[in-house]
Amino acid sequence: MSIANNILDIAEKSMNGHQRLLAITVQIGELAGVEIESLRFCFEAIKKSTTYPDVRLIIEEIPGRGVCEACGKELHIAEPFVLCPKCEKYSV
Repeated sequence: MSIANNILDIAEKSMNGHQRLLAITVQIGELAGVEIESLRFCFEAIKKSTTYPDVRLIIEEIPGRGVCEACGKELHIAEPFVLCPKCEKYSV
């Protein structure tokens, strides 16, 4: 709820008196620990009480990426501690 509220607060403050706000785009990393569907739900609930009740939230999800410190392999990761598939070490 606080993330949705902060997104709307920042957007409202940056409008500088403009009347129309159609959409807000945010990028959220896969490893950020944000539940995307919960954020959408909270945003929809909160926006009705703002200056811009019709604003849409567009979420761009950024995939998690890691680099193994032992062998240099770059890979997609969905959690912070993973085994490197190349050298089999936990140094990603």
